[in-house]
Amino acid sequence: MNDNMMFNLDEEEMLELWKTRLRLLPARRDCTIERDDGIDIDQVLLLDIKEWYAWLLWHGDASLLPVEDLSGDVSPQIDDEGVVTVPLPSQCVRPVEWRLDGWRCGVTQFHLAGSYEALCQRNIYLRGDTYSPVAVLHDDRMMLYSLSPGDVPSLAVARCVVRPVDGSYRFAQAALGTMHDYMARCG
Repeated sequence: MNDNMMFNLDEEEMLELWKTRLRLLPARRDCTIERDDGIDIDQVLLLDIKEWYAWLLWHGDASLLPVEDLSGDVSPQIDDEGVVTVPLPSQCVRPVEWRLDGWRCGVTQFHLAGSYEALCQRNIYLRGDTYSPVAVLHDDRMMLYSLSPGDVPSLAVARCVVRPVDGSYRFAQAALGTMHDYMARCG
């Protein structure tokens, strides 16, 4: 079976998959047991599933996750110094590759605001340019360094790991290997 095959599961299918992976299925059906002091295992697992998937979208290998080009969903703005500000689309969990028209290459490393690399962008002589661009990730926007002042900013590429808008769980089969690692880390 191809490890890059993408699953697209709804909540019930995901719950069934986790129960199977945790060896909670198949359930015994040849007897009846009733308890009123137990936990609701489905609710516990659904919480674990949501936490794992959020962790996977943020930290997992992008090749195992849903990635979309959202360049058509944003409106970049340029300031007087050629710094381009782009609001992050709501479905974007994390950027993968961004490139402005006019840049010689795209960026795949995104620096956090306050990092050394981000602070260097305040200096016009140290900041990124069309040959060596730099991207700084803020909570709700991306700062792209830089274009020539007066250029019209246009995104050629804005590839992002996205959370499916329909609430489904999309990931490659190989991502299932991270489930037990995640559970071990979380206790």
